[in-house]
Amino acid sequence: MIRFLLIGSILCALGAAGLGFLNRAKLTQLSQELAESRSSSNEAGKKLGDLQQKLKQTEERLSTQERLTQQERDARTAELNSIKAKLNQATEQLTARDSENKALTAALTETGKNLEQGQRAEKDRQAMARRLIDVEDGLNQFRLAANKGKTRATFPLEGSILSINQEARALTVSLGTDAGVATNSRLTVIRNGEKLTQLRVVSVEPNSCIAEFASPSADNLSKVAVGDAVLLATK
Repeated sequence: MIRFLLIGSILCALGAAGLGFLNRAKLTQLSQELAESRSSSNEAGKKLGDLQQKLKQTEERLSTQERLTQQERDARTAELNSIKAKLNQATEQLTARDSENKALTAALTETGKNLEQGQRAEKDRQAMARRLIDVEDGLNQFRLAANKGKTRATFPLEGSILSINQEARALTVSLGTDAGVATNSRLTVIRNGEKLTQLRVVSVEPNSCIAEFASPSADNLSKVAVGDAVLLATK
């Protein structure tokens, strides 16, 4: 029961870690977009200030020049209307930029939260993997002690698949030299009592090892999954 709970935690944590990796790339992209948006907003704000100053100057000239001809008055009025239209356009652009900045900031905050959750999930996965190794190592030590006794029955040593490297077609297994695993040792992957495939150990640590498939087959990777049980046969 403990092992199944641990296996479930590992699977959830791996999904969250993948999500955290995607969220990190999204966080970088959103940060760049936010910086560009803020720069555009600053330019729009400066343009708005210039237009407001120009509008004020135009209105002052209209109020102080009382004897302008009708043609000049019409030209000034047209210029004033044009400036007002540009001012309204700049105001709308500034409002749109402000809304975009708020949306990008919210997205950036959300992505940061997801990234933080992914990092926590990866730490949890590593902690769960260490706990799984400790539990299985303890069980295997009991099996080794029982196998050295006077009973005729022998107990196979059991571990789990901790991770799968798709590109290298290699698996990390929670069995190491402490359980008697050595380079070229043969391991059997099982699920629900059914033998799935054979593995060959290529490198080994005290509590874990790296193994590859014993025979080449295109569907080897599709047969196994993280959490599957792995047996080391005892003589």
